Amino acid sequence: MEPRGYIYIMSVSAMMLGACKKPYTPPAVAAPNNYLVVEGVIAAGQDSTVITLNRSVNIGQKVTHNPELGATVTVQSDQNTAYALTQTDSGRYAAPPLNLDNNHKYKLVIKTADGRTYESDYEPIVVTPAIDTLRYEVTASGLNFFTNTHDPANKTHFYRWDYAETYMFLTPLISLYKYIPYPFYFANRVISRKPSELIHTCYVTLNSSTIILNSSAKLQADVIADNPITQIPSSSEKIYYRYSIIVRQYALTQKAYEFWTLLKKNTEQLGTIFDAQPSGIIGNLHCTSDPKEPVIGYVSAGTISKKRIFIDRTELPVWPFDPPQCKPSGLGWKKKENVPAELADSVFIPLGPIITGYDPLAKDSTYSVSVGYYDCVNCTYHLNGKTQKPDFWK
Repeated sequence: MEPRGYIYIMSVSAMMLGACKKPYTPPAVAAPNNYLVVEGVIAAGQDSTVITLNRSVNIGQKVTHNPELGATVTVQSDQNTAYALTQTDSGRYAAPPLNLDNNHKYKLVIKTADGRTYESDYEPIVVTPAIDTLRYEVTASGLNFFTNTHDPANKTHFYRWDYAETYMFLTPLISLYKYIPYPFYFANRVISRKPSELIHTCYVTLNSSTIILNSSAKLQADVIADNPITQIPSSSEKIYYRYSIIVRQYALTQKAYEFWTLLKKNTEQLGTIFDAQPSGIIGNLHCTSDPKEPVIGYVSAGTISKKRIFIDRTELPVWPFDPPQCKPSGLGWKKKENVPAELADSVFIPLGPIITGYDPLAKDSTYSVSVGYYDCVNCTYHLNGKTQKPDFWK
């Protein structure tokens, strides 16, 4: 067969195959699912109870965060004592330390704004052993973090951890000035920032996104040694200046541990032909107004153990770090012209005062200012950074 004929046949075949393809959306994905997702722990001891309520969204939807607002959330004891939680922000409900009695059981009761009601099973207060150590190990590729813990009473056996990282972030360009717009072009000016208005140093906080579990049930002693928590690459901006991590440890009942284990398999350990098949996840929450409605989550009750460490850049090897490539640029305009929109809209932020000049050809005053792109100057745009130093920051 001549090459041209072969190419023709292959082209037609490819077109036919393409024409035969039809998008397929499985019924489970296309269904209008709107299930309540409950996250949090009924905290005993001196920790606040924080419960987050969201609604599930289908894969492919543009909206990925769907908080449940206006709900009434209470913690109820098996003695019918109730403790109210207050909505603090988007889908979060919280209460200060409740001073719960470790000899009783507690459940979560939720009533949504549309009148639906949900309850968790009564759960015993599980006392969490202290974190013995939180340490990090320096390797050629970065840092590895580990925790160690044990229960002298040999009663815990099932553990879960999460963490929050906070680190300093400094912008590549520093602005000590801000632009002040006024109704008249000749009154526009750039003035010095007050100390409280500086935007080049931020504190970024990131929460863990994986499920960390371990068990000593098959060991003679209730000891968890060198349990991996997280890793940081040597090139990460997290450890370029100063870094802190707080690890929270939760003791679990066996049923709660089995729930988290299955959730981890379904969310983190799927994707290849060798992985386990996804399976239904049954928590301890139920819709009491409609028993057929699924509810996602498991609400435990117990104390929380925490430990925090700080790491300075000076404590680490000299690792390479590539900061964002940012360069200052200049804006200029004449007195008869409007101020550039990029300056008025804070797309560009002034790095110095406005310099006044004169254009003899145009017979007009001129203005110019050194500026930087907002992403390179304002640290609050970087991962929702906060300029206010956290209370725990040393």
